Amino acid sequence: MKKLFLLSALLMFCCDDDTDCFTVIDKIISDGEYILVGDFDTSNSDDDGPLNGYADVNLPVSQEVYDTYDIGDKYCYD
Repeated sequence: MKKLFLLSALLMFCCDDDTDCFTVIDKIISDGEYILVGDFDTSNSDDDGPLNGYADVNLPVSQEVYDTYDIGDKYCYD
């Protein structure tokens, strides 16, 4: 029983959460590619857009994902 507990504890602490999340600040279609433009931290930005006017990520996604998310939504990926 003690070994099972130690194994469970080890697995909980060793598993790394590789999920990154950002706020969608723009959506573009370029050369048939669907792209979500995002900012990882919009907490210090004003209402006019991303922090310092720059995006942190331009992530190509499927059309289904592109159509599912709107500007202002949080998007997480692995």
